[in-house]
Amino acid sequence: MSVISKKKLDVTKISELPSPPGIVQNLYNLISDEDASSQEVARVVEKDQAFTARVLRLVNSPFYGFSRRIVSVEEAITMLGMNAIHQLLLATSLFNEFRNGSDSLKMGEFWQHSFGVGAIAKQLLAKKGRDLRNEAFMCGILHDIGRLVFIRLNADGFQDFYRERKAATDLEREEEYFGINHQEAGGFLAQRWYFPPSISSSIRYHHNPSLAGKHSLLVSAVHVADIICHAMDIGDSGCYYVSYFDPESWKKLEIDYSEIGSVLEKSGREIEESEQMMQQLTVNKAG
Repeated sequence: MSVISKKKLDVTKISELPSPPGIVQNLYNLISDEDASSQEVARVVEKDQAFTARVLRLVNSPFYGFSRRIVSVEEAITMLGMNAIHQLLLATSLFNEFRNGSDSLKMGEFWQHSFGVGAIAKQLLAKKGRDLRNEAFMCGILHDIGRLVFIRLNADGFQDFYRERKAATDLEREEEYFGINHQEAGGFLAQRWYFPPSISSSIRYHHNPSLAGKHSLLVSAVHVADIICHAMDIGDSGCYYVSYFDPESWKKLEIDYSEIGSVLEKSGREIEESEQMMQQLTVNKAG
């Protein structure tokens, strides 16, 4: 049945989406400089007291599991890396900008789904390096931000398409209805907010991981984790559809189906820890 809408999303309004905070752009520019030092990055971060507090709470949380307390931003950068700090800043800023969604989407359940995808994606890459695993976690958290763009720019359309029709989130049907799919909408926001290429690719291609180029391993992990979360009903992204894994994505992960049980067990613990992380990321500016 056709789902053609008379209220297609006006893509020109994407330019009206909120701009990233100045600190996001400043940190992006600094990290883009290969000669930047952790001390220089720390000075930029420390200009925002609320974010400084969040970084220190997060780096000392059970999620990261360091054996000693980290007491400075520079030390946190040394432990997590500049890219991880940048990604945390992006996530924090986005969470607070989109914290009050429309009634069309329960934001707590949306972020629960997003964190679930991140935790499972991280465990799917358990045999890889720590930096890649942490990057997969952040890619998972942010993969569905295109749906938040739909809500911000066409809340009624979101309600009609996802809730009232309970439509399968087939990209072609989204394009038919909105004039754009959530991957593309998220990609516009990622560009506007200076997302790093790996996260941008996860947003743009998590349903089409074969198009992700050099980031295909990360995007494959997000792709598989997203499907697992939908199958297990972890959180709520607005999607009612459970699809099949892309066969090539599964091959890239180099894991056996027999390992899924272990992946889910470890992910379950991380999802619980992720809830604490989400609370830290979404506390108000006074926090």
